[in-house]
Amino acid sequence: MNLTTPPTRTVLWGAAALMACTLATPAQAADASPAADKTTATLGLGMGVMPRYMGADRYRALVLPMFSIQHGVLFADTTRGLGLQFQSDSGFGASAAINYDLGRKEKDSTSRPGDRELNGMGDVNGATVADFTLSQQLLDWLSVSGEAELRMAGEHRGNRYRFGLEGILVHTDTDTLALDIDAHAGDGRYNQTFFGVTQAQSQRSLYGKYSADAGIYAYSAALNWQHSLDAHWSTLVSLTLTQYADQARNSPLVRRESAGLGMFAINYTF
Repeated sequence: MNLTTPPTRTVLWGAAALMACTLATPAQAADASPAADKTTATLGLGMGVMPRYMGADRYRALVLPMFSIQHGVLFADTTRGLGLQFQSDSGFGASAAINYDLGRKEKDSTSRPGDRELNGMGDVNGATVADFTLSQQLLDWLSVSGEAELRMAGEHRGNRYRFGLEGILVHTDTDTLALDIDAHAGDGRYNQTFFGVTQAQSQRSLYGKYSADAGIYAYSAALNWQHSLDAHWSTLVSLTLTQYADQARNSPLVRRESAGLGMFAINYTF
């Protein structure tokens, strides 16, 4: 239930935060039982407020239609892309998917991360990415997960990584309250793309030159509340706090070291 995509899922933004479809359609076990061949589809609408880009001090409203369909281990949705996933009875899970990173604009945008304060920095074009996730349930209420998002084609924006813990604080027949704590890292190219300023960019913009190395660029904590209204309808409320650190903290592009994100989504599963 990681709500940060690349933050972004983005994200972190992206991103990485609209995982309502994933919450509404949990992974099916990859076995020979009838459930493994079941097809589940979810329609949803998410509404939220998020920073205009990673490190921005200005926010934008977001309204996002969502769709998810899953058949056995195969899935396709607007959040995770197209891929497959496996969930064992022992609590081990894995997924692999092809997705698309929207990049970043150097002007205000309603559909992509971007801000007019980035004028002169140039656009970061979109990129096709491969996303790999592993998870392991440690206790009934605690699991650990890791994610690697690797660039395949498009913008040479590098790769990002995530490692986190998820705790289930409350779980009833109708409600689940979960807390995610994650560390987000990038290779040198990724951190330089989104937090660095080259000499040429510095001459075109208002920002001084800044070089970012590989390493952790942010930590995040997300509180997610899923409520089931009936067998088909469910809602999700998510609040995420991101603290930029290490490779991003001193970047002139990071105009606010702490950022918040709020989201509400309603889903119908059939």
